[in-house]
Amino acid sequence: MNGTYIQDLVRVVAEIRRRRGEGDCESFLSAQNIQRTDFIPIEPAADRPVTAIDGSNATVYSTPFFNLIVCRGAMAAYEYQERSSLRLSSWRIFRIGEGQDEDYTELYSEYFGRAPDAGLETGNTLAAEAAFRDTIEYGLAMIAARESKPGTLLLLDGALYAEHPSHTAILAEIQSTCRERGLLLAAVTKNAGATWDGVHPVVPAAIKAAGELGVSPPWYLKVEEGYVACLHPRSKRAFLVTMPDSYSGEEVAAVFSALASYSGDGRVVGYPYPLMDAHRQVVIRSDQVQRIRHDIIAGCSTQSINYDGYEEILGDYHDELNRY
Repeated sequence: MNGTYIQDLVRVVAEIRRRRGEGDCESFLSAQNIQRTDFIPIEPAADRPVTAIDGSNATVYSTPFFNLIVCRGAMAAYEYQERSSLRLSSWRIFRIGEGQDEDYTELYSEYFGRAPDAGLETGNTLAAEAAFRDTIEYGLAMIAARESKPGTLLLLDGALYAEHPSHTAILAEIQSTCRERGLLLAAVTKNAGATWDGVHPVVPAAIKAAGELGVSPPWYLKVEEGYVACLHPRSKRAFLVTMPDSYSGEEVAAVFSALASYSGDGRVVGYPYPLMDAHRQVVIRSDQVQRIRHDIIAGCSTQSINYDGYEEILGDYHDELNRY
């Protein structure tokens, strides 16, 4: 290994160490004015239905003109610890770059019956991909909000925050529909970027603080961005949970009671397994991407586009180089 590579490794490890903030538990407790009583114990209750939503996307082709991505979403409904129904969206293929606004308007209108009030940012590939995926997730969430029986917890992956402006009104409508129909609403973030001081992540800091204060899980702690929660007695992980700001203490407790009751799966102890189930259903594997590529080639043949013509637009010479 050359010297510059070693220097890069040292820099990366130093950044991890800086953000980890080992031994800084007292600073977190002091800065946030957190007492032992701020960690609220959770009483699991298994009688509340949970409907979990997740989505996924993957790149099928990258061309000089546009990228092609595939997206899909899942809605997994649970009751009394068992899955009661599973709904999958169809596979959808979209252009990122040239043609993305046309595709986005079509998808958005399909779910919400109107055109988006904000377009996609040109040149921001990651944001555009996320907007397509989130549209499917919010579309399924809207269906669940309208169809789930009262008392259900509607559970989203990520944060209860619209990343794209066109989703702000949609998320507000989902919240109001849940309120009107007597549903609870929350979102669980697998990998939160929230910090308590601009550097150190708040979720691991809360876990360390609970241990320092002798607080045993399951518990939840109010923080600026929402709540940090450790949902199972054997879990060493906590997650950032967000829900509507208007929720009363009783509603907050009811959300965590339901989450804790569905967090005992031995494969992922401490993570709500309806969300894990939804994730497993939508994850897009490499063989599925390859199948979609073959379907595109087959579609080209129906339009008198031979393989050479296909290669002119979608061919990637990296594939040829990777054969050797």
